[in-house]
Amino acid sequence: MSVPLLMNWLVPEPFPGAGGDIGLFRLTRYLSEFGHECNVYVIHYELMNDWTTEEIGLYVRKHFGPTRARYHRWTGMIGDADCTFATFWPTVESLLPLPNGGKRYYIVQDWEPIFYPDHQEHRERAERTYHAGLHCITLGPWVAKVLQDRYHVSADYFDFAIDDEVYWPRPGLRGPGRRVCFYARSSTPRRAYEVGIKALELVKRRLPEVEIELFGADDLSPAPPADFINRGMLGHDDLARLFSSCDAGLVFSLTNPSFVPLEMMACGCAVVELASERFEGILTHNEDAWLVELNSEKVAEGICHLLEDDALRQRIVEQGLSRTRTMSWRKSVRQIEAIVLRGIPESERILGQPNERRIGVTAA
Repeated sequence: MSVPLLMNWLVPEPFPGAGGDIGLFRLTRYLSEFGHECNVYVIHYELMNDWTTEEIGLYVRKHFGPTRARYHRWTGMIGDADCTFATFWPTVESLLPLPNGGKRYYIVQDWEPIFYPDHQEHRERAERTYHAGLHCITLGPWVAKVLQDRYHVSADYFDFAIDDEVYWPRPGLRGPGRRVCFYARSSTPRRAYEVGIKALELVKRRLPEVEIELFGADDLSPAPPADFINRGMLGHDDLARLFSSCDAGLVFSLTNPSFVPLEMMACGCAVVELASERFEGILTHNEDAWLVELNSEKVAEGICHLLEDDALRQRIVEQGLSRTRTMSWRKSVRQIEAIVLRGIPESERILGQPNERRIGVTAA
């Protein structure tokens, strides 16, 4: 890459621990490291309504790590750029009226209309963004296929990956007893919290000595059984230690896959997930994961099968480790970079123009 790109990003007000926010700031961090100039406009909805640009930047760096990207408080305007990325359906609505910003792309991390089964207006507004004429770049192939088949939009995708600087097997954390962890988020319907809790209760009846540890949310409703340990929201290093200490990890993804199963695999934890076309090319049953029906009895049976068959579990763990060692977010973000570079000739890139033709971006 001889001439880098000037990029704008419109991102929703982020929340610590949210997988989608972690993913977005990871993209801007790597693209900035690759030499591109990334200006991130944080659109405030509630928490940040009265925050300054400086306060927003400090908050994002605190919760999502250091970066060369520049953060800006959203005021309804953006600076000129080679390209601008919308990243969530309300940010598409914010981008469409703007007269500048270069080529327009839509980073789609999930099929968002499905988030709103009881909110018709939000569901319809989310679907309309797929007809806005933005080229979509999706996380993984399943969402790209949904957008192409249902909405007939142009879409490329980038691969799921793991952060191998964080997620690797920590030695000496696994005790003599069996331990299972569960990504428990009762406030997020696509995580099927109650199905998972019921399944783990059945596991405890069959194998009373198994330790059950939950993570992902501080408050759960209905409350889990008293003998389940809720670790709440954990940072990346603590998650890696938890996964390294567990024999099996349970994750439910009713829409696009989560990052969590791959992070578990990278730490040597055998993963139990749902059997679905969504995992094609990502998880393979009886090879690097154990895939089950969305049924408490079937889930419990799968967990117990892994816990009781040491040879099976070890084979799945080893193949999961082998699989995730080939994955890298750096390589995946290079895929996004290649998609965008193809569409913007070097001769037209702002950073390659004389200074008088470049319009600076002022923090709002």
